[in-house]
Amino acid sequence: METILNIVVEFFGTPAIVLGLVALVGLIVQGKSGKDVFVGTLKTVLGFLIMIVGIGALITALIPVSDMIFAAYGLEGFFPQDEAVVAAVAPVLGRETALILAFGFLANVLLARITPWKYIYLTGHMLWIHAGVWAITLHVMGLPSLWVVIIGTIAQGLYTTLFPAWAQPIMRKITGGDTIAFGHGQTFLCVIGAYLARFVGKPEQSAEDIKMPSGFDFFRDMSVSMSIIMLLVTIPAVLIAGPAYVEENLSGGQNYIVFALLISMGFTAGVLVLLQGVRMFIADLVPAFKGIADKVVPGAVPALDCPVIYSFAPTSLLIGLITGTIAQIAAIGLVIVIGWPVPLPNMIGAFFASGSGAIFGNATGGVKGAILGGFLWCFLGWLLGAWAYDVQLFGDLASLGAVNIGFLVPDGIVIAGILRLIGLPFGFTP
Repeated sequence: METILNIVVEFFGTPAIVLGLVALVGLIVQGKSGKDVFVGTLKTVLGFLIMIVGIGALITALIPVSDMIFAAYGLEGFFPQDEAVVAAVAPVLGRETALILAFGFLANVLLARITPWKYIYLTGHMLWIHAGVWAITLHVMGLPSLWVVIIGTIAQGLYTTLFPAWAQPIMRKITGGDTIAFGHGQTFLCVIGAYLARFVGKPEQSAEDIKMPSGFDFFRDMSVSMSIIMLLVTIPAVLIAGPAYVEENLSGGQNYIVFALLISMGFTAGVLVLLQGVRMFIADLVPAFKGIADKVVPGAVPALDCPVIYSFAPTSLLIGLITGTIAQIAAIGLVIVIGWPVPLPNMIGAFFASGSGAIFGNATGGVKGAILGGFLWCFLGWLLGAWAYDVQLFGDLASLGAVNIGFLVPDGIVIAGILRLIGLPFGFTP
């Protein structure tokens, strides 16, 4: 049994395999030739792996920046890292997480088949994270293992079906159609930001149409503008952290200024690789997915990871990076005043989460909406994470093995809060 559960976790936790299998099945049921099946499947997997290489380069650049910010400003608190929490509690709740993961995916397919909401959630690591969120929440409510799996499966199935449907009207504005949906744990704050953006700006005043003076038109080149922005973030951090800290702890002896220059440009290189991978795997996955949509879930739309929207609004993505960084600083200041535990700043969140929030905001509110959406995500996201850690929404995580780390995923935090409220009248919430 343990071996089967491990296989389930490995399968659903490896998005390249899931997406490759989706492409394979989709092309086969369309009656494509052996050559087309092979090429389409291979290019889907390769495109996704190229995207992962880009993400890896981004994280490699962003982690030292976060470390420098910690050192520069003397911050202490917990590290917001969803994957780390689920991995840390696996010795206690790995079995329940795996079963929710598997049965929840089947529930998503069933709901997509019988309801008007034809979305199949294919973001593997988010499926795993949310399965862990439900397992932890229901466990600390005092439910027995069987009911943890049953209720967790229902929560997973409903979440992975309904949240992409909720985001789809905005996704249509972003992508211009219904070929892909949004499948990520940041949906709640992205959609809230998009709705609020309507009150501050106009979609026709898009950030993507910003005109630069002729002497500054090089800023329209994303690789140039992103490098400059990262330099503006990184250089002050290394100067305040100091050469001794950077060279002894981060750069391996490399000059601290040179290190800052290289990680800034390495970040930009990662973004360019990521976008190339997205274009490649989407180009092959979407036509292949049509086979599954026609045969298994007619009209189905794949709900995919947040980078699939980046190429539609690269300027908004940059706005999100800037406003998300500012928002984290503001939120941390407020958290310190309130007296909640401090979620340490995280440049990964500023890019991936606030970047998406800005793109959603731009779709409904233009430039002003992008600014609001990007700022709102990290500001509210950090407050949500701090509140959840302070009230022990997920119980005493340290006792489950997750020491000094906490959840930041807003969809999981909001739904976990609802589950805890539902459990109150039945005595299942300690």
